[in-house]
Amino acid sequence: MAASGEEVVESCIFCLIANDRDRETIIIKKTKELVCFRDIYPAAPHHYLVIPVQHIVSCHSLHRGHIGLVKQMAEFGKAVLRDCGIADMTDISLGFHQPPYTSVDHLHLHVLAPSSRISEYLGYKFNPKSSRFVTDKRLLKHLKSKDPPVKGFKRKGVGGRGLRVPLEANKMRECYELVTHSHRSLSITITTLKTPMETRDASGSEDCPFCRIAQGQTDAEILLSDDELLCFRDMKPGATHHYLVVTRTHIDNCKSLQEGDIPLVERMVEMGRTVLERNKVSNLDDVRFGFHIPPFSSVPHLHLHALAPASTMGFKSQLSYGPQSHWFITVDKVLSQLKSRGKVN
Repeated sequence: MAASGEEVVESCIFCLIANDRDRETIIIKKTKELVCFRDIYPAAPHHYLVIPVQHIVSCHSLHRGHIGLVKQMAEFGKAVLRDCGIADMTDISLGFHQPPYTSVDHLHLHVLAPSSRISEYLGYKFNPKSSRFVTDKRLLKHLKSKDPPVKGFKRKGVGGRGLRVPLEANKMRECYELVTHSHRSLSITITTLKTPMETRDASGSEDCPFCRIAQGQTDAEILLSDDELLCFRDMKPGATHHYLVVTRTHIDNCKSLQEGDIPLVERMVEMGRTVLERNKVSNLDDVRFGFHIPPFSSVPHLHLHALAPASTMGFKSQLSYGPQSHWFITVDKVLSQLKSRGKVN
């Protein structure tokens, strides 16, 4: 594990960006201590990330001595918004994701504006009432009340002997402790909690954007559908052709699948292939099908990614959808595990 306070961690993409060693990222504003750039998956018209040059793993690595840093990051983010013409500071959102929902293990503040225009599909990621996202003000209040070091946000009545977790136990199936998470390496320790197994809800959930799409409650363009599945474009494509095949029945993610779901997965692949062919993708050997592994699934509703051509996917797309990625599993591997073990590990 990279200790907090290291100047540069070679395996950390944000360390490379902060030290001008990533050619793809455009720096918007920079000082000796902080760097700001656009989020590659913006959830609002203005969505920026503010990171410290010094490597700090996450908000759980912070203690009272970091109060000044958090304040500086928040003011830096506001300054960027002002530079971009945002005058209404009451319609912005500033905050941090808590592990295990951090996409990169390097402290980063999300700066979004206007907060009233945060995407309805991605809004759940930045909901200040949720356990995955903590506002700068709430974090500062927590740091001021605790002596260093602060390892996390302790929930009353959750886990004996001082277990600190970012989610309520009745909502959490597994507790992930990220040891290292970067574009090169990831190590995960998993502790299963005594909670009910995930259930399949044929009616879906009002809070699930994919259930809403399946029920025709949005203006998303459906490319192909039947009684069981539907397909539409990914709103943040990782390749020239990038489609999502979604189940109409609400299934949380690929880890909810069982051996009896093998035909379902095969039908999802078949629909993905059909949509690719209809969009003039002729080389079906140069495609990629797969699922994100929780907690890295963007929407907690089973969806198959169908991408083509795989050979032209950029570096950042390979991080998210590459066969060697720690948070993406190819459909071939899913089917193999279901056939041999009856579940997806």
